[in-house]
Amino acid sequence: MNIVNEMSSVLTEVESLRAENKILREAKIVADFENDQLRRRNALLQEQCNSHMSGKVRLKTILDQAGQSLVNGINQFNSEERLKEQPELIGGEAPRYLNGPENAAA
Repeated sequence: MNIVNEMSSVLTEVESLRAENKILREAKIVADFENDQLRRRNALLQEQCNSHMSGKVRLKTILDQAGQSLVNGINQFNSEERLKEQPELIGGEAPRYLNGPENAAA
């Protein structure tokens, strides 16, 4: 009878392993599906990220150009203002100082 009990025990264990194997296969199918969905979502997000980064580069380029244009405009304005403040230099003459350049502030 001992062998019959062992056989019954082994058969019960085999059935239990088969049921566990079935559950694990189904879990694997679900995990594979979820993994595929996550890969697709990741690819979409990566594409959006790349799009935002290229937009950021374009915006930075535009801002750099605008900044350079602003600096050039300020420099041009300052140059024109200096010319307005020093009309004696327009004719090519040097400024005239009383008693030399060291007393120019006087």
